[in-house]
Amino acid sequence: MNNQPDQKSYIPQETPCPICGSQNFAWGRTVGESVSQWVYFRADGAGWGGGEKLRARKCLDCKNVQLFTYN
Repeated sequence: MNNQPDQKSYIPQETPCPICGSQNFAWGRTVGESVSQWVYFRADGAGWGGGEKLRARKCLDCKNVQLFTYN
């Protein structure tokens, strides 16, 4: 049994904002205290260095922010 949603476009650049439906975004990255410090996603149980850098997009209409991992 596959619990995945219907396969539509899940390419972040092609997917509208889930809040308002807009496709008007500013793209950027997440940073920590320092501009050169990345923020990572690391799954529970993963070892140090097992994380993925995060990229962010902000809807310019409703201001919703979403995070994505780099491919």
